[in-house]
Amino acid sequence: MELESIYIVLVEPEYSGNVGFVARVMMNFGFKHLILINPKIDVNEASIYAVHAKPILDDAIVLDDLTKLKDFTDFNIGTTSKRGHDYNLLRMAITPRMLADAISDVRGKIGLIFGRESIGLKNEELKFCDVIVTIPTSHLYPSLNLSHAVAIILYELFLSKSSSKPAKYRESSQIEKEKLLEYFKNILDAINYPSHKRERAFIVFKHIIGRSFISGREAFTLMGVFRRILLSLSK
Repeated sequence: MELESIYIVLVEPEYSGNVGFVARVMMNFGFKHLILINPKIDVNEASIYAVHAKPILDDAIVLDDLTKLKDFTDFNIGTTSKRGHDYNLLRMAITPRMLADAISDVRGKIGLIFGRESIGLKNEELKFCDVIVTIPTSHLYPSLNLSHAVAIILYELFLSKSSSKPAKYRESSQIEKEKLLEYFKNILDAINYPSHKRERAFIVFKHIIGRSFISGREAFTLMGVFRRILLSLSK
């Protein structure tokens, strides 16, 4: 994982000051790429708060829809302040320190997605993500300011990078991961898994693949197993 490969993504940011402060934090920790999804702010005003990090705002990519992020990133990390549980799978999350450890050997472009200041990321947007991160906070006031949340996660990634070890295996590609998900979906269809439970099962498997950061060899082996399962079911 290289810092150069990480894109900080802000979904519909609502306050110019926060966007400017995010740019400053990015420069503090060596991150260069900022993507704004349908921003609700004045970028010129945000530049005032960015100070010396104004070039990050000048180079920011603006998209009108989160799904278009697929043209820029191979792996996407969502953030939430609402912690999940067994019955809220979309918000089952790992901590920033766990994330820094997990993606230390990841190859490809990574999107680190932050939601709106008012409501964060919606469930449909979390479904777009491969893994979810939450910052442990006091239950008295669990929601962090946007720029503070960005700072904490970028700090952990920066710290991890400074002491990371060389990769010992090839990380599975986005195409391989998508193929695994496709095989899993086909298996659910083939076994007539209850339709009302399929989406839940698919999300669980997608998050497992996202958290495990499997190697190319592991992905290839799993695809072989899934292929044989489908062949057996078709007989």
